[in-house]
Amino acid sequence: MPLPRRLAAALLALAALGACGGSDGASTTTTVGCKEAQDGTVTLVAADLRWDTDCLRAPAGPLTIEVDNQDDGVNHNVHLPDAPDSPSTELEPGPNEQSLDVDLTPGSYEYLCDLHPNMVGTLTVS
Repeated sequence: MPLPRRLAAALLALAALGACGGSDGASTTTTVGCKEAQDGTVTLVAADLRWDTDCLRAPAGPLTIEVDNQDDGVNHNVHLPDAPDSPSTELEPGPNEQSLDVDLTPGSYEYLCDLHPNMVGTLTVS
């Protein structure tokens, strides 16, 4: 019965490949839905080389984006390349907390971590 043995080997190989993932082992899956700013502040959590959400919402005007980097020894930052003056925090290893103060007009703004291309999302300002 060579076919079942080959099938078992193929399934084992697929399972091993599936466990490998990307080169940095990061997942793009988020853990919460869209986060709404409360009292001019929204918190973005970096854990396991990913953001906890890929969707932020805030009213126009002043906004503080708090970054809670929970990845021990891993550098993260938050950067809004589409916003005026391309504001960003510094790349710093976790665990740490940083704040980015911006004043935004209505529109959509990409946010990302400069070191990890999978850590990206959209801030919608209305």
